[in-house]
Amino acid sequence: MSIMQAMYSGSSALINFGEAMTVIGNNLANANTTGFKASTSAFEDVLIQSVGTTGAGGQKQVGTGVGLADITQNMSQGAFVSTSNVTDLSIDGKGFFEVRDPALSAKLDTAGRPMDIFYTRAGSFKKDVKGDLVNASGLVLQGWELDADGNQKAGGLSGINLAGANNADPLSTSKASIGVNLDSNTVAKSAETVYSPTDPTTYDFSTSVRVYDSRGKGHNVEIQFRKQSTTDDNTWEWHAVTDEAGDGTLKAVDLTAANVKAAPTGAGYTAGQLKFNTLGKLEAEGSTPLTFHFSGAEPQEILFDFGDALGAKADSTNDYSKATLDLLYGAGKLTDDKNNTGGEGCIQVSSGFATLRLSQDGYPSGFLDKLAVNQDGILSGYYTNGQTKALYQVALVDFNDELALEQAGSNLYKETVNSGLPRVGTAQSGRLGGILSNSLEQSNVDMSAEFVRMITTQRGFQANSRIVSVTDGMLEELISLKR
Repeated sequence: MSIMQAMYSGSSALINFGEAMTVIGNNLANANTTGFKASTSAFEDVLIQSVGTTGAGGQKQVGTGVGLADITQNMSQGAFVSTSNVTDLSIDGKGFFEVRDPALSAKLDTAGRPMDIFYTRAGSFKKDVKGDLVNASGLVLQGWELDADGNQKAGGLSGINLAGANNADPLSTSKASIGVNLDSNTVAKSAETVYSPTDPTTYDFSTSVRVYDSRGKGHNVEIQFRKQSTTDDNTWEWHAVTDEAGDGTLKAVDLTAANVKAAPTGAGYTAGQLKFNTLGKLEAEGSTPLTFHFSGAEPQEILFDFGDALGAKADSTNDYSKATLDLLYGAGKLTDDKNNTGGEGCIQVSSGFATLRLSQDGYPSGFLDKLAVNQDGILSGYYTNGQTKALYQVALVDFNDELALEQAGSNLYKETVNSGLPRVGTAQSGRLGGILSNSLEQSNVDMSAEFVRMITTQRGFQANSRIVSVTDGMLEELISLKR
């Protein structure tokens, strides 16, 4: 074998150790790059040559240099660092975020793969001027839009856009729950005392609940109670009083027959009445939906729930169900009341009047106050009207061989034939990890290990440079033989 070949062997080492040093330099340069994955060089010997045989017939083999066999990324998880941005996301476990480049939409590469789709572990996202949740390069984070019930909408993945989430529409009240104690010691007023919603002497007790119309405007509805007669010590009538016109005129909505939905046939109650048994438990609840006509708003039905009446077929609020914003008689039949307790709302005991429960299901309009992302990737909006709405669910992607992904720069990866097709799923499903908000994954570069590799690579480079210089000296001696 020629002396020249020794020089070429040394030269191959210089070339490949230089490449290895480039890998180490790139690792150290990205020691603080979010989501960066360090790489490692692997070497192999090349072109083993036979230069003869031994006396026993074995081959005399000489290597002819070194080659760079592979540069492998270390895809292990980096450490997490806390941030103040709620849309800074990290993945605790396997998976990648999917992002899309709007500028490359619908374009395909030579292999027929979409050019606009990339994958990343760097989860630093923020809302841009269009409302898209984007990374520093303007690529849009992908996820599923959620409906009002928190379920994924049809249509698959889409870019997460928060432009439509800046405000929450109002919801008109359709049900109000009232719980009071009506003092059993109350003496019923005489029949000559005619009820008037504006005269407190004509009724016994009152409580007020604030309801909302279709525009989100609040209205106070006063529920006034009056013991019905001197002969029946356990029956009360109630009235819903409000200023519908907005001119300061109070009126009892239920006194207009057209505003009161009739009780179903066979019902064991009378609209506008509450009846108690001798133990003070609610026995019959007469509360059918009332129609309110607030000024400037759509007419709306409100069902007042005074509790779970004990009597058979005597709980009116069990018999009505809400379809959209209308309260309808449920399925054309009375609801079984056998599991009622009679004590979950209004009661009648000798301890003075008291309001025990007060709630309603409407709310005014509101504006987005803050965002939150849970470990399942559900991105929710919290609004100034106290409502919380699930907006999107962030998608995660997994591959058969993540080491075979193509690095595209800017902490981005692209799928390859060897990586396999992307498997899209939700966080914490299958082998996909969970999503951490207010958190970023740091680089997984181990600086101490990189410096050790730097020293060994430098020593290898130095040793092979000596091979080249010594071989040059040998050639010089060889050439001088002719003198």
